[in-house]
Amino acid sequence: MPVGAYAASRAIMEHVAPMGPVYQAGTLSANPVAMAAGLATLTELLKPGFYEDLEAKTRRFTGRLQEFCDRRGYEITFPSIGSIFWPTFSRARMRRSDEIDASGMDHFKKMHLECLRRGVYFGPSGYEVGFVSAAHTDADLDFAASKMEESLELVFS
Repeated sequence: MPVGAYAASRAIMEHVAPMGPVYQAGTLSANPVAMAAGLATLTELLKPGFYEDLEAKTRRFTGRLQEFCDRRGYEITFPSIGSIFWPTFSRARMRRSDEIDASGMDHFKKMHLECLRRGVYFGPSGYEVGFVSAAHTDADLDFAASKMEESLELVFS
């Protein structure tokens, strides 16, 4: 559900209707279902250990993939931070998208297609990141990892 909010100083907010001349509206503005979904989301995010558990789940997933690739000598790494990860077809440490070697995009395209064929969906660009969510179970991530491993066998064959 889409949820958003904005805020500013009293002086600025007094320019927004009904007090001021600036009209603000949106399709889902003050929608009770969207607000309930937002509250439920925030309640989950504020639970103790939520972010630590999510990062641990991501590291388990990417760690499995990295171990698989390391055993085979594949030129790929899976950097991650929090719940974000990305496959990069290089052993060099990368922190920004402009550090990605464009020559790895051919490998990414093949991996992407093979993953799609196996029911694992990534963003269509090697410059995008993937996300592990709290909704992903260990079984989901094991399935994705096994299909990625199959795909990488073809990429590097």
